[in-house]
Amino acid sequence: MKRFAMALTLVTLVGSLSFAQESATTEPEPREVERNEKPGARRTRANYRQKTIAVKDPAGFKAEGEQVFSGPQPGENMPGFKAANLAGEDKGKEIDPVAVAGDKLQILFLQDDNGVAIRGLYGVVGAIGKINQKTEKDLHVACVFLTDDADAITSRFGRAFPGLRERGLDLIAVSKDGRDGPGAHGLNRTVSQTIILTKNGKVTRNFVFPQGMLYPDPHVMGGIAELIDEDNETVASWLAETGDGADQMRGSRGDDGDDDPQAEAKAAFREKVGEFLRAGTLTREQAKQLYEAAFPESR
Repeated sequence: MKRFAMALTLVTLVGSLSFAQESATTEPEPREVERNEKPGARRTRANYRQKTIAVKDPAGFKAEGEQVFSGPQPGENMPGFKAANLAGEDKGKEIDPVAVAGDKLQILFLQDDNGVAIRGLYGVVGAIGKINQKTEKDLHVACVFLTDDADAITSRFGRAFPGLRERGLDLIAVSKDGRDGPGAHGLNRTVSQTIILTKNGKVTRNFVFPQGMLYPDPHVMGGIAELIDEDNETVASWLAETGDGADQMRGSRGDDGDDDPQAEAKAAFREKVGEFLRAGTLTREQAKQLYEAAFPESR
């Protein structure tokens, strides 16, 4: 029965490849993001992925410059708020990002349109995805943009959404309250990115990045380890492991270059497989097998 289900899934996915080659949204990080990075911050994709991710005590976190407070602090309740969904089945619908998480542990990114922060999401969401594969706890990862021009987010960064969702970003939305964000949250509009970790409706950690986080911060990773009740050494070992499933499909091939004629089809295939993974229809090992069946040269 499992083989039949996999075969049926493969037929569905492969049948969409010809369409994907013409119209699919591709994975590569948007050039607009790169243009917003600070001088000297740009890295090649290989270097970006090879960077070792450390896990440290979240209490040791220090933002650049003077200490700045933004959003609810540890121990405080996490109020719900209104946002518009920008991707997925509920695209365009008004939702409450906090309520959507339900009883899950939540990692919430509240950020402006700073390209550095958006570029950094690739790495940090990928790291969280690895943790999510190992832990028995249920995690919900959400990114809510704070801007007075909601349409600009989609037009500038919409091409990045499929890749981010594939990595494990459950929700991409834009706040209904503009750049200042929800009034009850006390967000600082001079801060590019605020990351809030919550458990049982209360904030466990709050991390402020005035310029946005380009690489996974060790203390943020430590905060996530704390959130799932794991020690830092264990989580660090998870992050050091080679990914599997959807991560293996991307990381072990080296086939995402601009000279690959199937790059768009492969990106679309991975996005669709990611949907099956999130729905629990496929295991990550089955996803890897499907990819290799569709693109034998990637083995």
